Amino acid sequence: MHSLPIKRDAAIAVTAALAGFAADYAFNLLLSRHLAAEAFGDYRVARAFAVFCGALVLLGGDRAAPRVLSHALDEKNHGLAWEYLRFFGGLGLTISILIIGLTWLGGAVHTGRANLAQHHAVSVLALTIPIMATGALASRLLQTSGRTVLASFPWRVAVPGMLIVGIWLIDWGRGSVTLNAVLILSCITVALIAVWQTVVVALRVLRRPTRAPQLRQPAEWMRLSLPMMAAFLVTIGLGQSDLYFLEWLGDEADVGHYAAAITTAHFVPMIQVAVLGVYAPLISRASHSQKPGSSPVFGQANLVMGVMIIPVAAGIALGSRPVLLLFGDTYTDAAPWLSLLALGNGAWAVAAVSTLRLQYGGQGMSVVWITSATLACDSVFNALLIPNYGPIGAAASSAATSTGAAVALWWRSRHSIASL
Repeated sequence: MHSLPIKRDAAIAVTAALAGFAADYAFNLLLSRHLAAEAFGDYRVARAFAVFCGALVLLGGDRAAPRVLSHALDEKNHGLAWEYLRFFGGLGLTISILIIGLTWLGGAVHTGRANLAQHHAVSVLALTIPIMATGALASRLLQTSGRTVLASFPWRVAVPGMLIVGIWLIDWGRGSVTLNAVLILSCITVALIAVWQTVVVALRVLRRPTRAPQLRQPAEWMRLSLPMMAAFLVTIGLGQSDLYFLEWLGDEADVGHYAAAITTAHFVPMIQVAVLGVYAPLISRASHSQKPGSSPVFGQANLVMGVMIIPVAAGIALGSRPVLLLFGDTYTDAAPWLSLLALGNGAWAVAAVSTLRLQYGGQGMSVVWITSATLACDSVFNALLIPNYGPIGAAASSAATSTGAAVALWWRSRHSIASL
């Protein structure tokens, strides 16, 4: 019954992943050509911080949306969806303001100045945190309602595409591109996409919903969302902690080169997100049904994930040097780092369906404990290895801990199935 929609959504999701990676990769290539390696690294650190906090402030509300709202949207229960958005949107805005204030206070204390131009790039992109959170909620709602194109393409394709055009225009108009210009351009681009998606949700999904406070279940929503948030943040942390530790303990020039390796290896989790975007609503419905016949959904999702992830991760690992030549001759020293990162991301991505099954099956805390332990180990290894081995130590730590976590999650999922 679901085969045709699955094939259609799978094609859309894969197309979005491929086009999105190509656009984002082109943007990073262009940026690496216009900025020095140190400035490029600063931008990537700031972007990583904004993405992490954009997920943090929603407390998992975006991650849990398919689980909570799939039935409500199927039954045109727009009141529940509106209450859900109001609750998590309000939380997101409140926490965003707090984080922005602390970030700017920390920047002012560190630099001794309140001038925007004197702050680290992190302070500027922190302003996008509530905007990114709004976009995340809108995108999840569009995805849950079956509007895969409107959910995927704006953030994955339009954002990097608009940034590329903006950099070309800045270079043409001013003759050079500065880090501050790229930061301001990023803020404007993210705001435009978030506002557009919010308008689309209002016009095509909710359509003038009425308040339904009696349908609010904040305790139940948080019970589901917080473990999903924790697991997702740890996942982001695993992908970004290397950059933070290199910025802290390593050579700043290496941060830019390592960022190029991370950018390339990011193609693997992009495919993971695309596959999960197709199957998350189906897995949600299967979890609600509590029928034995729902298990093929998980099996099919696992098969698709493995078939798509393994060849891509292996290809990036084997072709790391020629790929990095696109950034410039000086970036080829990151080839062994990229190979390790691609293999680690591949192992983590293959276990993603097992992670989702545990979360939707009421065992989200198992995921939290496993991923938190993984992040702790990765942080310890980074602190020990980076001072002596530099970026290769960071990449080795990431690959080893991600693979270990993937095995643990797969084993826990299999064990939970056997106990049913």
